[in-house]
Amino acid sequence: MIRLLFLFHRYLGIGVGVLMTMWCLSGVVMMYVSYPWLTPQTRVAHLAPIDWRNCCRVSSAILSDAEPVSRFGIEMLAGRPVLNWQSSAETAELMDLSTGVLINGISPEQAARVAATYEPAGEAGAPRLLEKIDFDQWTLEGVPPQERPLYHFDLRDGSGGELYVSSTTGRAVQFTTRRQRFWNWLGAVPHWLYFADLRHRVVLWSQVVIYTSLTGCFLTVTGLYLGVRQLLRRPAGRWSPYRGYSLWHHIAGLIFGVFLLTWVLSGMLSMNPWGLMEGGEAGPERAALRGAPIAGGELRAVLQALATKAPAGVVSIESAPLGGRLFLLASGSDGSRSRLDSAATPAPLSPTEWGSIAATLHGSARAMRLLGQGDEYYFGFAGDPVELPIRRILPRDGTDRRYYLDPVSGALVVAMDRGSERYRWWFDGLHRLDFVAIMRTRPHWDVLMWVLLAGVTVSAATGTYAAYRRLVR
Repeated sequence: MIRLLFLFHRYLGIGVGVLMTMWCLSGVVMMYVSYPWLTPQTRVAHLAPIDWRNCCRVSSAILSDAEPVSRFGIEMLAGRPVLNWQSSAETAELMDLSTGVLINGISPEQAARVAATYEPAGEAGAPRLLEKIDFDQWTLEGVPPQERPLYHFDLRDGSGGELYVSSTTGRAVQFTTRRQRFWNWLGAVPHWLYFADLRHRVVLWSQVVIYTSLTGCFLTVTGLYLGVRQLLRRPAGRWSPYRGYSLWHHIAGLIFGVFLLTWVLSGMLSMNPWGLMEGGEAGPERAALRGAPIAGGELRAVLQALATKAPAGVVSIESAPLGGRLFLLASGSDGSRSRLDSAATPAPLSPTEWGSIAATLHGSARAMRLLGQGDEYYFGFAGDPVELPIRRILPRDGTDRRYYLDPVSGALVVAMDRGSERYRWWFDGLHRLDFVAIMRTRPHWDVLMWVLLAGVTVSAATGTYAAYRRLVR
């Protein structure tokens, strides 16, 4: 039986060991270069101030008084103010506010004007349209289906910048540079098995990741068992019965094998296999905070108020309803944000409103706190930023849920329950070893990860090579 276990571990390691070595090496790259994504803050920074002089014509024939509106936003698109809104039936619409006419699709010329705003000042040459696509290697996630297909532009900015613009809304949805693309082919793509044709088939991709990780776990567990067994049966006066590459594999496996198992196991758990890390949806809480849907008549009225009283320099307006009342979130290109009421006058959240929010979420105002640096469940880390400051509310009804809300609008950003907490510790905690604050700071985290990654890489690579040599012989 032991001999069969040795043979199984040895020859399974030839194939899976290569994959695990790749996971270790690509993990080093991901410590410093994350998968590219266009942050909301970056997108807003490239918007032009809204021109209210030619705003806001909205026909009641298009937007009736009684039509429910779940959300809306106002921005500039190719020199014109536009309104995008979504009805309660989840139907998205786009309107030119200077004419009151619906926009049925964005032309390549309009998309090129959006792309031009991402070129550095003084750069010559207009963006070049490369293709119109549904998806590619860099738009596999984070782009809602209603934004597709996408215009793909080469910005010709000297850094290999490429921008993706929605053909339905005119919004920029992704931005990459040559450096990001190069390092991601050595980092996130192999680490997540994120090859476009595979990742686009979500069910197949998730099964491949789960079962290759499960095989890696089995390989590591058998290696740990055999490694300890051989250590106990080593010849007198020696650390190991092996020599050469097998000796390196044996010693590195004994020292770092547990960490290798930890990383492969937590990587598998990131896929929530068989619902083990399933968390509850926050939809009911968000709906309770928003209250009744906005009516079309309310939206037309607030547009008229904005046309005469909107603050100067605003580049984006978004609906931010609270408790059945319509409020707005106004953003500037410098990242500043303010809350307005339906009359377009400043309306910062009051202590009374925060108390009402806490009560709606079954929380206690006394357990409400404004966090400037996050906590053990909500924090930015290694290329994965979060919105800060954030307001946290802990419930008082024993549900063990915790809520993180935008301090400007009161919108629910994150709701965490038991499933979310399990995911935080079993994936984030085990995979990034960020259990306490000191382990989330640099360079402490870098030093720890470099030592451990070096050890597990030696274990995986030497085992694979030793098994390969035995197979060749």
